[in-house]
Amino acid sequence: MKEQQMDKNITSPTSSLTRPVMLASGNSVATDGFVDYGVSNDAFSTLQIANDKFIVTRADINESLEDIFSIECFAYINLVKNPLYENLESIYNDNAQTGIYRYLDKGMKLSIKRPSSTNKSIIPGNNGSDHIYFSGIVSDVEYLGVDDDSSTNIDKKYFFKFKLTSSLYRLSINRANRIYTDQSVLEVVKEILSFNKQRLTKELDFSNIKNSYNKKEFIAQYNESDLAFITRLCHDSGIYFYEDNEKIYFHDTFILAYSNQAEGLVQSEPSNGKEARKVSFNVNLNNNLASEHINKITKSETLKANSFTHSFQNTAYPNVLESKNEKIFDEQVNIYDKHINLDEYSFSDTRLLEVSTYLKKLRSDMLLKEFIASSNVFALNLNDNISVAIDQSSGEYEFKIIAIKHTYIDESVLENTLNLGDNVPLKDKKFISSYTNELSIIPSSVKFVPSYKQKPKAPDITLGLVVGQDGLNSQINTIHTDSYGRVKVRLNAFSTQEQIDKDDTINASYHKSAYLRVITPIASNSSGFFAIPRVGDEVIISFLQNDIDNPVVSGSLYNASNMPLVNVDNNYHQTSLSSKTIGANETGINEITLSNLKNKEQIYVKAEKDYDELVNNDFSQTILNDKSSQVHGSYTERVKKAHIQTIDLAKNVNVGGEYLTTVGLSKDTVVGVSNTLNVAVDDTTRVGQDRHEFVGNDKFVEIKSNLNTTIHNDETKEIKGTKEQNIDGSYKLNSQKGINEFSNEHIVLQANNYIDINAKSNLTTKTAAQHTEMADSKYSEIETTYEVNAKNEIIHQVESTKVTINGASVVIEVGGIKAIFDSMGLRVIGGDIKAL
Repeated sequence: MKEQQMDKNITSPTSSLTRPVMLASGNSVATDGFVDYGVSNDAFSTLQIANDKFIVTRADINESLEDIFSIECFAYINLVKNPLYENLESIYNDNAQTGIYRYLDKGMKLSIKRPSSTNKSIIPGNNGSDHIYFSGIVSDVEYLGVDDDSSTNIDKKYFFKFKLTSSLYRLSINRANRIYTDQSVLEVVKEILSFNKQRLTKELDFSNIKNSYNKKEFIAQYNESDLAFITRLCHDSGIYFYEDNEKIYFHDTFILAYSNQAEGLVQSEPSNGKEARKVSFNVNLNNNLASEHINKITKSETLKANSFTHSFQNTAYPNVLESKNEKIFDEQVNIYDKHINLDEYSFSDTRLLEVSTYLKKLRSDMLLKEFIASSNVFALNLNDNISVAIDQSSGEYEFKIIAIKHTYIDESVLENTLNLGDNVPLKDKKFISSYTNELSIIPSSVKFVPSYKQKPKAPDITLGLVVGQDGLNSQINTIHTDSYGRVKVRLNAFSTQEQIDKDDTINASYHKSAYLRVITPIASNSSGFFAIPRVGDEVIISFLQNDIDNPVVSGSLYNASNMPLVNVDNNYHQTSLSSKTIGANETGINEITLSNLKNKEQIYVKAEKDYDELVNNDFSQTILNDKSSQVHGSYTERVKKAHIQTIDLAKNVNVGGEYLTTVGLSKDTVVGVSNTLNVAVDDTTRVGQDRHEFVGNDKFVEIKSNLNTTIHNDETKEIKGTKEQNIDGSYKLNSQKGINEFSNEHIVLQANNYIDINAKSNLTTKTAAQHTEMADSKYSEIETTYEVNAKNEIIHQVESTKVTINGASVVIEVGGIKAIFDSMGLRVIGGDIKAL
């Protein structure tokens, strides 16, 4: 019931906010999405939001080259329906697009009219306009009340307080994590503004950017709004931006000048080239003439650092420490130095020392030369120059406006429009109509430098996945790196942002980083440990000096999809250094594993393919028990000097195929007891020259088959004892020339059967003493001549019959009868000579 009574004048719960009845006229013009319902711009200061136009009673406006503009504005509108009730209805109907919420994040146009109290003596400027215009959005809305809720008037005045600001404010609401690689600061700023262009309502003007900014390997936006991020990038690079009613302007503070490969800094040209606007100076606070002038200029100074040093360690050459110093004053002034050390991160992206130190110097110098001026001069513009004659004898001083605080009050619009029941106390009420401002100004010769913006605090650590050039899954377990052993990582803190941005119609990729350096236990070309994380590895990311732009890979983690190569359930006791064969589906592994169970301690080394060792000096190996070695292929060993083996017990060599030993010089084999050589098939010994064999005692040779010996030259044997040969078969001796056998004692030829002596030519038998032949019978068959020569005598005897021949006679003895033939003739002794 209470709600019905409050809303007794409302005829339809869904009716929209009506146009201001009191201010309506017949003309209507649509511009930039706004509808002008005929409220004369010359009559009042107005605020137009969407299709509704408000009358402004007060506006506090802050403009600065440091930040986007902000306005706190009090205004009212004539409506039929109470917006508070509409707001309640929208809550119950779950419709945030009606009621008071219809103004939030909507475009606005604010027109501030020069108050009538300050129009008697106007300083020329702003193209002679009597209005200041601001366009942007509504960031806050507060409903203040109605003039008289009990009035029976159809329309009432509803009062609001608005906070108005630049459309860039929309970029301050989000929080984003993005990575930009191989882009300059200016390129990143333009990219962010480009994909936010639907949120911006003004043209972007980069015509005053004179610098050519170098590309950086890595720029991170972390837990920052887009506005905070681009502000930090711009300000820390000497770029500032501001806006007017139509454009957003970007300016360089200084210009990098390159000459003979030396870098230098020069101040940029004036930002707009406009002629300075002349402004009078009058300290008379009464200002009876209501003239526009500056009435007060103040200045404050604070003792701060006046010298700035930036030092760093050169990444490529860590032994080189570099620094740059910039001072505001000469050496005669006390020097208060602010030293900042920020080491380089990249091998190829070298920071420019001059930029940060020069900016800090200029900033400190600017703050010392900043003035605050109070005035009522209307329509002054940010970043414009003004000329002020503070002392007539000293001439004019030219200043640049770097900030303006406008205060506009015009309650005169309420004087003739209040109803008798308005909720405005009229007793002793004085309607104020005024405009004042406070200016932050610097001499025009001094360059404006925005304040340095701190980077967001980097997380202590964050996680990521190593990625390749073409993605993750297709290149898993591969290595993608550069010449410094760095890897690219998908940082988890940034990867989700890509999907968010794509859902927001932004086509960008932020999840891959630049190449990141990898921390190892020891990194040196003198000593060290080297391993490159592979695509798909989960890694820990740390940040050098807590700098969000200086990430490094500091470690890695196992997970359910990337388990240890050691089976933890069964081999938790093992310590392993292992490396898989590179490739998405490869299973090979190189491994060094230490097992640490009591009495089962083991070091296991596995080479998936080749295993190479290089020892530049000695290699010593001690095995206190057994050693087993198995080679499935060939075993090649080369010893360039001596090879010494000492085997205290036994050595057993089993060769399944061939066994080849090549000795370039001599070979000595010393066997303490016995040497047995077992050859299953053939045994071949080749000696290029002489062969000597020494047997300390007996030598036994057993040949189960034939013995074939070929001697291409002579054979000499020396037998100190007796030689005996037992031949079960026959013995055959063939000689192409002669056969000579010599014995100092005797030679015995003995056969159990017969002995055949066969010569195709002569047969000579010669003895120095007795020649004896003993046989059961003897047969001689001589085809030609048989000749027997004896120097003494020849005796032929058969039992008692005997023939004796000497040089003098022939004696034949038969049966006791002896016949003698000599020089005396024939004589017969013991018998007669008979004729037959």
